[in-house]
This record gives sequence, C-alpha cells and structure tokens, in this order.
Amino acid sequence: MKLPKLKLNMNVKPLLNYILIIVVTALFIASIFIALPLTEKYVSKATYNLSTKDKAYWSQEFMVSTEETDAKSLNDLRNIFYERLKGFGVEEVSTYVENDKIRIDVTTTQDKDLVKELISNKFEVKIVTRKSDVNFDDSENTYAYMLGTNYDATQWDRSDFRNVYITKLKTSNGDYANFAIFKLWPAGEEKFRNFLLQYNGVSIGVDIDGFVTPHVVDNTSQVFAIPISSEDPQQLKVMSLLYNSGVVKTNLKIDSQKDLDVNVPTVNYIQITLGILVALVVLYFYLFISKTTSSDVLLKSLLATTLTISLYLAFLKIFQIPVDTFMLSIEAILAIMVTRIIAEGKDSVFYIELFLLIVLASVIFLGNGFISIIAQDMLVLTALAKLCLVISSWYINKVKKI
Repeated sequence: MKLPKLKLNMNVKPLLNYILIIVVTALFIASIFIALPLTEKYVSKATYNLSTKDKAYWSQEFMVSTEETDAKSLNDLRNIFYERLKGFGVEEVSTYVENDKIRIDVTTTQDKDLVKELISNKFEVKIVTRKSDVNFDDSENTYAYMLGTNYDATQWDRSDFRNVYITKLKTSNGDYANFAIFKLWPAGEEKFRNFLLQYNGVSIGVDIDGFVTPHVVDNTSQVFAIPISSEDPQQLKVMSLLYNSGVVKTNLKIDSQKDLDVNVPTVNYIQITLGILVALVVLYFYLFISKTTSSDVLLKSLLATTLTISLYLAFLKIFQIPVDTFMLSIEAILAIMVTRIIAEGKDSVFYIELFLLIVLASVIFLGNGFISIIAQDMLVLTALAKLCLVISSWYINKVKKI
C-alpha cells in the first residue's frame, strides 16, 4: 500500500512579522526607559545618568593690547578672535573695542588654557631659510635649529596659502603622525614649486612666532607638510584654528584677565522632563478630542515625537555627551513643533523641510552663542524627526496588518 505524501504548507512570513514587531517594540521601550530621568536608579549594571555642563562653566574678561591701534586693525583682530573662539566651541563670546584695546568676554566649559592660547597667540607663519653664517651642528647650541633669529625670511608667508589642513600621514619609518599640510592658492603653485626646487634636499623651515620647525625639501613629494608633535584632539583643533582663522598683522599681548559671574540659566531636568511629558499627553489628547487632525496622522505624529525625544536623550546618556539642561527643554519643545509640522505637511512637506534647513543653517553660521548651538542640535533633531516619522508610519501599518 502506497502511503500518501505529506505536504507542509507553512507560511512563515506572519511569524517573522510578529518577531520583527516584538523586537522593534522592545527597542522603542528600551529607548524610552533610558531617556526617562533617574534611569540609573533602576539599572545597576549600566550608567544612564545625563551628563550636564551646568557646573562646568567659567567666565572671564580678557583685555588685549596691540601695537597697531587704528580702527581697522583692531576690528580685524576682534573678528579673528571671535572666529577662533566660536570655532573652538566657546558657548558665549563677546568682543569689543575699548580704549584702543580689545575686550573679550567668554563664558564656556572649554579648557581655560586652550582658550587663553587662542587669545594670546599671534601665530605669524613664515617660510624661512637657514642663515649661512650659523652653525646648526654646534654641540653647544643644540637648539639653534629652532630659533627664528637663525633664519632668513622669504617672500612666502601664511597669506600665500589657501588653508592649512591637519591630518595623519605616513612617516619614513612606516608609522603615522600628524602633519600640517599647506595648500596653496592655484595661482601660486608653480611659483612655489620653483622656490622649493632651489632647496631640493636642503633643510628650510616654517617659522611660527619666532620658533622654527625644520623641513627638508623633497621635490618628489606632492605636499608641503610639517610635523605636529601633539596627539591631543583638542590641541590639534586649536592648532587648526590658529592656522586658519585669519592672519594677525600686529603684535599683541593679554594685559589683564578678570573672573566674571557665570550667568548661564540652569533648570531641574527631571522636573522639566516630566513637565514636557505631561504637556505632550495633554496636547495630543486635546488634538484627539477636537478632531482637528485625523487619528492616523495624530498617532503617527505622537509616536514619532516620543521616539525623536527618547532616542536623542538615550544617545546623550549612553555616550555621556555633556549637555546644557536649559537647552534640552527648549529643544524638546521645538522638536514637538517640528515633528507636528512635518507630519501635517503632506504635499508641501518638501518645501517645509527646505525652509527649516535654510533657517537652521542661517542661524548656525550667522547666530552667536547658545542660539547657534541650539540651531545645530535642531538640525540633528529635525533629521531624526523625519526618520522617526517614516519608522512610525511603517510600524503602525505593520501592527494594523497583524
């Protein structure tokens, strides 16, 4: 007797959908749990407390005098100081011209010594050649190669280069080290190559404020680069800013520096978080009962808003990124508004997103202090809100099908 064949007709797709939904839901809940205040009290094996900057702020006034005191020189230098400090991430910086001096007020959490370095350094860069009457091999003067007085100036200085790019390059022994690469303006490339050709195989130097870094000319190399001894990322950032934030044409010095009162608002982020949570619930309950928005859009918007704020806070906590608590409350409110606007945009969503991008980019480049920092954070939150709206729409559709 021939036994009938058994056919298994199992559709695993619904099972996989169930598993996927369970995993995604677990991730949603985990991000919300991590984002909630005082999560660390309930999780002993991980630290999920928010790292705040409130107590790390300091504030000082610097008075800087210069040899040239005409209005143009002072304003040019004031702008250079502003670019240096803003580029370094100083949260609040104000520069003024007072009585032929430049006054700089800073309020920041950045390293004091590095901030002072950005203010006190002229950082005059010149290409120099060795003087013929100096013995650089003198065993009694081992630092002769470092002194700017032992070199002759050339026609080349920082203004002849488009920018100076700091990056790692491979050294002759196969290791990697940091170098400052001098990038020329296109019009001067041939002339500079001809200059280097005269010194092929010879040691010249880059003079920065009287101290020289030697450089042996190798015309087979495609770049003109000098070594940088530091490996500290913050110090490298300072070096890059000193090279690229403008050419200082006058000698300067810090005459005085005075401590100021720190006027940075602080808030209780636990109370603020709970307050925003209650406000979010009340807002969406009102929108639901007023029936001004369809329930589908409302649900998608609520889920996306919750995810945007939760993922952002969870990221800050997991990676221990220091934040200003007062800015978090502002950013959370703006994130709620942005998510709602994008969710309701429908056909005009592209123009809404483009408008937001233009506004935020303008504030980042033209704004000052905390306003610029909030705009930078909102750029990230807007992109995250857009992503969370897509995820929320997908998630809701999957749940409905199940």
